[in-house]
Amino acid sequence: ISPRAKKLAETRSLEWQTLEGTGPEGAIVERDVVLAVGAAQQKDDEVAETIPVTGIRAVIASRMAASAAATAPVTLTTEADATALVEWRKKLIAKGVAASYNDLLLFILARALREHPRVNATLDGDVIKVWRRVNIGLAVDAQDGLRVPVLKDVDQLGLEDIVNKTGSLVESVRDSRIRPEEMRGATFTLTNLGMFGIDAFTPAINLPECAILGVGRIKPQATVVGNGIAIRQKMWLSLTFDHRLVDGAPAARFLQCVGRFIETAGAVDA
Repeated sequence: ISPRAKKLAETRSLEWQTLEGTGPEGAIVERDVVLAVGAAQQKDDEVAETIPVTGIRAVIASRMAASAAATAPVTLTTEADATALVEWRKKLIAKGVAASYNDLLLFILARALREHPRVNATLDGDVIKVWRRVNIGLAVDAQDGLRVPVLKDVDQLGLEDIVNKTGSLVESVRDSRIRPEEMRGATFTLTNLGMFGIDAFTPAINLPECAILGVGRIKPQATVVGNGIAIRQKMWLSLTFDHRLVDGAPAARFLQCVGRFIETAGAVDA
């Protein structure tokens, strides 16, 4: 590299060692550096936005990378008949109980986890801890990134209690008032992308939990019922579980249980 070219490259913080020279015997000359600087500038001008991976974005990036690297994830999917769930919600709203589908699913999940406790577990080193308490994290889309507030002892709560407590937690997330302790201690996580028109997806496990349930949209579909065709409300459920903690059959039985509770929603006293 010529002295003039080297000085210009150092001034522009350009790694000249990567350039191909056009001078005598392939030497890097000033015009090579000028062209390289111009190309780099043009490339930078094409960037619409730069987002520093700091704060909550850095936390999310770190946790997702750790989840992908440390777990043995398997995803099971099933389609559930949500007709009863839709009708149950309509009846509750008519009674003045402003229940969301997430509220109903939290109620259902708590009971399914009580029947299948091996899914209500976390990994601590080389020890699997199966928890007595059912604490469910709810993934919430906040302005500054994904947050997962935790509803504690869900299996001990009535439906109206779940509605009130979940509403308060989600409001705290949206107003950036959520406290760190309100996002700790989850034994299972629920994530719902149905409001975005998503049918099925592969949710990432929220370490150190055993599993996470992803819920898709509810939509009417023509369905074979007996010897005829009827319009039923259908939804996809996607359970991602860590195969290190639980095997496929127990995870499948848990997902079956969730589907059964959805299909008979409202039959259980809330």
